[in-house]
Amino acid sequence: MRLLKTITTSFAALSILFLLFCALPSYAGGAADTVENPKHCNQCGMDRTVFARSRMLIVYADGTTAGVCSIHCAAIELRQNKERQVKSILVADYTTKELTDARTATWVIGGNKEGVMTAVPKWAFAAEAAAHQFVKENGGEIASFDQAIKASEKELDKGAGMDHAHMGHDMSMHMGPGAQMLFNPAFGDDIYHTHPAGMWMVTYKLMHMNMSGLRAGTSDVDLNSIGFKRGKPYNYMMIPTDMTMDMHMFMLMYGITDRLTVMAMANYQVNSMGMLMDMGPGKMITREDPMTTRGPGDTELRGIYKINKYLVGSLGLSLPTGDIDQTIVMMRKTYRAPYDMQLGSGTYDLKPALTYNALSDDAKWNWGGQVMYTYRIGTNKNGYSLGDNLKATGWLQRAFGPLSSWVRLVFNDTGRIHGRDPEIDKLIHPVTGMGAPTPDADPNNYGGQRLDGLIGLSYQKGSLSFGVEGGVPIYQYLNGLQMKTTWIINAGVQVMF
Repeated sequence: MRLLKTITTSFAALSILFLLFCALPSYAGGAADTVENPKHCNQCGMDRTVFARSRMLIVYADGTTAGVCSIHCAAIELRQNKERQVKSILVADYTTKELTDARTATWVIGGNKEGVMTAVPKWAFAAEAAAHQFVKENGGEIASFDQAIKASEKELDKGAGMDHAHMGHDMSMHMGPGAQMLFNPAFGDDIYHTHPAGMWMVTYKLMHMNMSGLRAGTSDVDLNSIGFKRGKPYNYMMIPTDMTMDMHMFMLMYGITDRLTVMAMANYQVNSMGMLMDMGPGKMITREDPMTTRGPGDTELRGIYKINKYLVGSLGLSLPTGDIDQTIVMMRKTYRAPYDMQLGSGTYDLKPALTYNALSDDAKWNWGGQVMYTYRIGTNKNGYSLGDNLKATGWLQRAFGPLSSWVRLVFNDTGRIHGRDPEIDKLIHPVTGMGAPTPDADPNNYGGQRLDGLIGLSYQKGSLSFGVEGGVPIYQYLNGLQMKTTWIINAGVQVMF
């Protein structure tokens, strides 16, 4: 079994590293592509180099030009400038990315190659034979420019959430259903998605969790039930009262192909716990200085593959870069910090996930769900492994122009810690001198189930977006005696290029 786990870990690590290696030459090739000015779409602000295959250039009779990313934005541009005389309309050939006359090009409407800024793809070909070959391989129907532009105008007339007011938020519609949701920067959970080939996304998130009070199972535990050598139900000297956990997450994603994306994610954590100290009968209960640990956490590498229009599968590998030897000072002695104050798992963890998302016909509603499992491989150097975790999340979102609002439910089922850290055990079973017994030094006081309800709001302007999300637990069942979660808030910013 140990050999099998080692082989599995090695294979997963090599697979993800191979994907990252493949990304480098892809990026180098993509960086060499250049397009005519302007670099960004006149309507939605998207990088026209990234979308060179669908870009268009409108030349007016007065000599001015308007560069757009797609026929969808071209339809908006022409509608806004009905009074202006158009000299020519150029479009990129799908095969070569070189500009050709949009009116004489052969167009393909539909098919399984997702379009840009539209749910119904529209691609142009300088050579009619190339268009027919595309239809043979990918589906769709041969059409003229007039048919393609009328189809785009019809989408606008339907109010499909893609008029100019929606451009800032829905710039990612070329990604398929739910993209406006999946890019949301404030999500506490990463909703895995793919990017078009050559596109990057950089995200920063601040995830804050506040805990206050103690709970066993589904029952709150009064502090008067906890004491040291007093015959109380819970015999502990150090009594946790409150805790905050802040995680600064930095994520980088890159589309190798339209179906395959790779991701790397790092984080920095700050944990702080307030404690009371009970020295026993006849002694005062005093408040101790908060215990604090901080530093880099575990690093995750992930490959993400688009299975079909609605499903995305992914496999992540968590690398044990977070320190599990953090220390604290209690009663003027230095101890290894309890398990929940450490910064990582200390093990290589496999994290497969499956994501479903869909979009309403008017492109204003988005819903979906994701299931992810975290499997701890082996035991870490300190003799324990954190419990496996099953996480499921579901959401419903509504777009309001550049704003988007959503509600989300998240369920976590986490197992108990397996094994024990002998250094942490000294808090409960001192080898020499007096320890400082505290419930979070006992591996039996870990894991359980929790259901959170959250609501969020985001705003997107061009390639930059901001968001915030907050929520509270709806249900908590905790193994043993633990701090209970009281509220959660996440905020983030991201940019795509």
